[in-house]
Amino acid sequence: MYKVNDIVVYRRDVCKIIGKHRSDFTGEQCYILVPYDKQDGSVKMQVPVSNKGGHLRSLITKEEIDRLIEETPDIERLENKPANMKSQYAALLKTDNIADLIRIIKTSHSRNQARREANRKMASVDDEYLQKAEKYLYAEIAVAMGMTFEESKEFFENEVDRISVNQ
Repeated sequence: MYKVNDIVVYRRDVCKIIGKHRSDFTGEQCYILVPYDKQDGSVKMQVPVSNKGGHLRSLITKEEIDRLIEETPDIERLENKPANMKSQYAALLKTDNIADLIRIIKTSHSRNQARREANRKMASVDDEYLQKAEKYLYAEIAVAMGMTFEESKEFFENEVDRISVNQ
């Protein structure tokens, strides 16, 4: 069970728990969440404490980030099926597995690289999901590590490059 002021992830968004109350609609005890990047209170979400949907989880830890960095070179790309890339990407974004964000990033980079080498323009679906995956991954790492978004992206990419070179 989480407490007020805890930082959590709800459906890929980093949020702060600002309170608890009983829902007028369902009667269930609920957390009141505010997205971490919208601390002005303009956006609030109610999530049942029971977390039956399983979309509420703890923020990634430093140890989990280190493990993710180590595993990144071994995370497989998606199968390149241009007809259904959007549905593959969308399915991965719906999971709560942070490694799925890396699968999207690696797949998008590899598809874009192949297109550049063939002198073809980038596929908008790859760019769209690359941006979403990077936003979610690096925003969570940034909060967990006390960094800015750009610093977390640079840190993660540099560490993965360092690991890849040493393998």
